[in-house]
Amino acid sequence: MRKALVTTILGFGMALSASAVSSILEIKYSITDDNIIAPESFETQTRLLEENFYLKNYVVPGIDMGANMTASPAEYESRLAKLPTEIELPYNSIVGKFIDMYLTKRRSLVADMLALHNYYGRMFVEELLKEGMPTELQYLPVIESAINPNAVSRAGAAGLWQFMAPTAQGLGMEVNSLVDERRDPRLSSRNAARYLKQLYGIYNDWSLAIAAYNCGPGNVNKALRRAGGEGKKDFWEIYNYLPQETRGYVPAFIAANYVMNYYGKHGITPTVVKRHLTTDTVVVNKYIHFNQIAAVLNIPVDEIRMLNPQFRKDIIPGDYRPYTLTLPTQQCLSYVMSEKRIVDYDAPLYARRTNVEPGESETPIIHNDNGAANIANASQQTVNAENNNEIAQAQIPERIVRKTHVVTRGENIRDIARQYGVSATDIKRWNKLRRGKVKEGDNLVIEVIERMSPDNIKVVAAPEVAQVSAQELRESSSSSTTATMANNTQEDTKATSTNATLQKDAASATSTHTSNAPVAKTQSKQASKTQNKSTTQKATTTKASPTIYKVKKGDTLEKIARRYGTTVAAIQSANRMGGSTRLDIGDKLTIPQKSATKKSTKRRRR
Repeated sequence: MRKALVTTILGFGMALSASAVSSILEIKYSITDDNIIAPESFETQTRLLEENFYLKNYVVPGIDMGANMTASPAEYESRLAKLPTEIELPYNSIVGKFIDMYLTKRRSLVADMLALHNYYGRMFVEELLKEGMPTELQYLPVIESAINPNAVSRAGAAGLWQFMAPTAQGLGMEVNSLVDERRDPRLSSRNAARYLKQLYGIYNDWSLAIAAYNCGPGNVNKALRRAGGEGKKDFWEIYNYLPQETRGYVPAFIAANYVMNYYGKHGITPTVVKRHLTTDTVVVNKYIHFNQIAAVLNIPVDEIRMLNPQFRKDIIPGDYRPYTLTLPTQQCLSYVMSEKRIVDYDAPLYARRTNVEPGESETPIIHNDNGAANIANASQQTVNAENNNEIAQAQIPERIVRKTHVVTRGENIRDIARQYGVSATDIKRWNKLRRGKVKEGDNLVIEVIERMSPDNIKVVAAPEVAQVSAQELRESSSSSTTATMANNTQEDTKATSTNATLQKDAASATSTHTSNAPVAKTQSKQASKTQNKSTTQKATTTKASPTIYKVKKGDTLEKIARRYGTTVAAIQSANRMGGSTRLDIGDKLTIPQKSATKKSTKRRRR
């Protein structure tokens, strides 16, 4: 009796066990889950992906026929079963949802990925075959990064295969400020194949290895323990114990295999390669910038970036250790033959200081005026003390002075820029130099900012202030400098007397039209040149005071002109910009106001 009872219990247990196994195996074909999280690659903006240099220059996008956008579950299941794969690719409702998403909302993304796969897919397959891995793993980057080598996830994973930095460094990849080998298509594919091989060696099951690639072996091991621990299990048996994103990861991988093989059955035509891109590599053991390579070899810098996304700042630090540079095959020999020219091209512009003594500075030197400006302001405060009026000062405490520098032996642009407290780029722009090289005897125009002397700024009570135009202030500054250089000379004495006469005439003429608005004086050398034209230079209205505007991010001359009610030409003229429209953040512009002084059509010639 006892033996019969034991036999009955064991039989019942075996029946339950068989029933449980049967139901678990059916999960992979019948599972439904509305709470799965799609991989981040589904959020990829195709507009940004289409900026890829390869897509813009090497392929012609296929035509979307828009027919047969989706199929029935039976068709999906049948087609997946026919794919020649080592990895099991079962169908269920979750897989179907991902396939439908690719074929409806993300059709343009599929077209772009097909185009990118023309170039990167070869690397994926080559590296997988070297490690003896199933080639269907080449579609993991579809769900990891949408085949974008510059993709970065919210968690910080980067590159085609979306490695986290610790994982990448553990596999021997370099990650620092200048180099991120997670973005290197060839190297990251090689390490991804090796990593997947290690994971398969742990679980001996591809669905678990792929899940571990997404969430890490620790989370998979935890799910296995919660699911019972003992015996061979696969992804579908531990499905409910995995993180939400990983639950959708293997179904998304199956869907990626489907759409990358059966896109033609859903109206997506293959892309056309208009010219093949064949590449080779060279070893670089010098510090080189992409701009140097592009200039000497006449290669678009965007193409160098596309082929070498691992160099984050367009810099190859080959002086640290040798690095591999990928170039179009026909350019590799050119690089080897021209490497010295490349290293020397604009070398001062890309050089790094290796020794800096304390006290050295790249910023403009501010000379000490021993408090002269403060003393001048303090003494002029008393002018307004009785009526408690505000001090009225000229609004330009600084002026731009154009100097000519004659290059001496051994000088380069970087040395000259440091001497004047400006940048080497500005010197190249002012002198329209395409290359950064200068030779002995060259004349360079240098624009520097100098503080105006307090003696040249007249401070009076606000109701009596003579407002001065920006042009006259510059002329005044220039004349003041000339007068100082010609100190105690006969010409200076003559210029001073002429200036006094002009002031008297100007004040008399102005009083006829406006009250309490004396004309700003014109000094020394400029006054002597314009003595015979003084009657045609008289002001007809009160001159408007200029405004100083500091350029901010996003500013253009047109925006600034509209804001202040003036014109682009007026701003260019007031700032001696010629026809240039270039603005740098932090630049100070003199803005002539809308009610600026009307002058005679006959302009003074300098």
